[in-house]
Amino acid sequence: MDFLKDMELPEEVKTQLTEKLEKYAEEKVSQEVSGLKAKNEELIAEKKRANQEKEEAYAKAKSEEERIAQENGQFKELYEAQKQETSQLRQTIEQMNASVKEQKLQSQASKIASQMTKDTARAKLLEKEIAQRLTVVDDEIKVLDESGQLTVSTIDDLSGTIRQSYPFLVDGSQAQGGGAARSQGGAEVSAKEMNRSDWEALDHREKHEFFNKGGKLVND
Repeated sequence: MDFLKDMELPEEVKTQLTEKLEKYAEEKVSQEVSGLKAKNEELIAEKKRANQEKEEAYAKAKSEEERIAQENGQFKELYEAQKQETSQLRQTIEQMNASVKEQKLQSQASKIASQMTKDTARAKLLEKEIAQRLTVVDDEIKVLDESGQLTVSTIDDLSGTIRQSYPFLVDGSQAQGGGAARSQGGAEVSAKEMNRSDWEALDHREKHEFFNKGGKLVND
């Protein structure tokens, strides 16, 4: 307010002007300060709102991520359970098919053996030998050779081969043997008598040789 000092005005007027100018300046400053405070509060509010929106977006994204992870976990568990169930079902089916195949082979072998002899013990031996020469291909019984290879031979062909290989087990053609006492030497081909378990341990040639020499099977 120094410029008022240089003006030729009454002191009373100068004082009044000075007071008015000071009041105006105070009001102006107060208005500026209020405006700045309001602007500052607005900026603070906007910052809080932005932070809140950011936190909400983060929480939503995290929740969605957890939901997806949970769904993936449930899907994985469901997939593994389904996979295991399918594997068990496939294994059960394979076991059932193997059982049906075995029953079919045994039934056919038993049928052929029963046509060769009425003796139950000899029929069991024939059945075992016959079953080793049979297999199932495309639900049909096929004949194998002695090495287990598939052949084009028929069931009748196999029956003829078995009759020739084991005439001593077939009714009307078995070899006659003596009634000598059972050998004490165990499973020897030269023995006149042999228990069934020892006989089954022999190879094909030894079995044939045993019966050719008049050997006789006895129960264990």
